[in-house]
Amino acid sequence: MQTLKLAIFSTVIILSFALVFTALSAAAVTYGDVNGDSDVTVTDATIVQRHVAKTIELSADEKKAGDVSGDSNLSVLDATIIQQFVAKIIDKFPAQEVEIVTPSENKVGPVLDFYFTNNRKWANCYVYIYDQTSGDAMATWPGTKLTNSTVNSYGETVYKFTADTSKYDRVIFSNGTAQTTDTPLTVANSGYFILTTKNSKFISGMYPYGQDKEGTIKKVNLEYSSGYNKRITIWTPVGYDANDKDKKYSVLYMTDGQNIFGNDENCSQYEWEVDETVLSYMQNGGDGIIVVGIDNANAKRDSELTPDIGDVIPKYNNGGFKNGTGEAYADFVVDKVIPYVDANYNTNDIRGIAGSSSGGIESFYIGMEHMDKFNYIGAISPAFLLYNEATWKEYLSKFDFSDESTLPRIYFFNGNSKYDSLEQELYPNAVAMQGWMESKGYPSNKMTTVVDNDATHNEMFWAIYFPEALSFGLGY
Repeated sequence: MQTLKLAIFSTVIILSFALVFTALSAAAVTYGDVNGDSDVTVTDATIVQRHVAKTIELSADEKKAGDVSGDSNLSVLDATIIQQFVAKIIDKFPAQEVEIVTPSENKVGPVLDFYFTNNRKWANCYVYIYDQTSGDAMATWPGTKLTNSTVNSYGETVYKFTADTSKYDRVIFSNGTAQTTDTPLTVANSGYFILTTKNSKFISGMYPYGQDKEGTIKKVNLEYSSGYNKRITIWTPVGYDANDKDKKYSVLYMTDGQNIFGNDENCSQYEWEVDETVLSYMQNGGDGIIVVGIDNANAKRDSELTPDIGDVIPKYNNGGFKNGTGEAYADFVVDKVIPYVDANYNTNDIRGIAGSSSGGIESFYIGMEHMDKFNYIGAISPAFLLYNEATWKEYLSKFDFSDESTLPRIYFFNGNSKYDSLEQELYPNAVAMQGWMESKGYPSNKMTTVVDNDATHNEMFWAIYFPEALSFGLGY
């Protein structure tokens, strides 16, 4: 017996030593020092290039040291970043900067930390935070000078600031003179930067601060009623575990699936940044969300995304808008897509549906026709102009809005830029819809209508307002 105890004790000691050795070995890996000579030089970049070219094969530790981008993929990008480090263009590798933020189990906000990356290298940065309804502001213009900062691996200053999202809903960044357009401040935002300039104004972009993993995408084809297979893109966030049946996720269904996660080859150079928004929301304590994008059918798009609720206004009564087949599209979403997602993913009963332009009117239509299936609707720059006020009111009259608990929350948005004739054409009916619905008994507290006089008809602005649409839909 004593011999057996000694053997067990010895085994434990050996295993413990092995674990400690492994931990020390992993800790000894230095980013950029691929050859292990305790120095980061051009030689390390060359070694990475040779591995990528498959002339040599690196060990696991060497690959880890070479993955300076932190994307878990050794590529030419890593070699380039090492060269930048050697040339002193950067002083830290992205992999060292990245802070993986685990979604909190706590309830969202409302007092949250936000981050602004000064990628335009302004000499001074100010943040002006205010409420668009009351006009109340945290500080007089130009706001609070940002000083709480760190420097990222690209040499850009990242400022941290705190705001109460229950009191304020808009933010403007400036250098005291130049400024961004008014940008939503919500529980589904975390990081901001300057995306681009448009019509002489700076436009903010959004990102999930500290998060380098964007989730997982799967594409499937489901049979559509008119005889072809329609592609569906299903995105699951970081942390989603198919084997964890106890953790359920809500689902957001979106039209025009080609451009909600990546650049749309058909419509725009921009995307909705939907995954980034959901990750920001989860980082701020929000529950997990799965996003399902339903591809448009290109030439059939106008027909599929046009509900036939009456007589189309004569000037639009042609092509795909004439005799729209939106009812079949709605049936596809409810009878095919939702059952597929519920059968193959860990979902709960909370669902949203959203889209823009023709996708905006169709999402609204689907949500109204199936109020028992959806908790919120996002109608972004919706094509409500296809029908006149009388037709819309007649359509709305068929619903019973008396039980508020059964009604989805609805977010309406439209731009009104003088530089975009289409957005201006959509504007009248888009901003009138809430009033038409209230006249039929829909409660005003379950709807909001937002207008941006700088916004044009594209994914760049829809991405800016999507966090607010999501936040409102989820009750924040």
